[in-house]
Amino acid sequence: MTVLLVGVPDGGQLELLRAGIQRNPHFRVVSHAHDAAVALAHARVLLPDITVLSLPAGVDSIEADPDLLRVFHGVRALDPPGGVVLRTPGAGVPREVAGLAVEGAVHVVREGDSEALMRALRTIGLRRASCDPDEMP
Repeated sequence: MTVLLVGVPDGGQLELLRAGIQRNPHFRVVSHAHDAAVALAHARVLLPDITVLSLPAGVDSIEADPDLLRVFHGVRALDPPGGVVLRTPGAGVPREVAGLAVEGAVHVVREGDSEALMRALRTIGLRRASCDPDEMP
């Protein structure tokens, strides 16, 4: 499964996230972007299976940040739609963000919870792997 990382600046945090994801041989980070326009361009060209979208501190609603919302809807509008993992900072997940979760397609995890991140990636990966486009109407 290919993974696009969005919203994590270059540096140590990005490298830790990339290394943590790629520890599982089924996931490969194919690109990263901190800017929404660049992230959408990467998504359209690379068609990642999963986008990990990191929300900045203080965001309690994805609608509050038009760039985040554009990336979220952009990757979900791809054909086939990409799975999304929303990484939220801090201990609590804002209710407005948690309401976006869709089992097998969109998951919300706390930043730093690597076990929850890997569970979300596996769940999305299993759902995508079990879909047979030839069987779809």
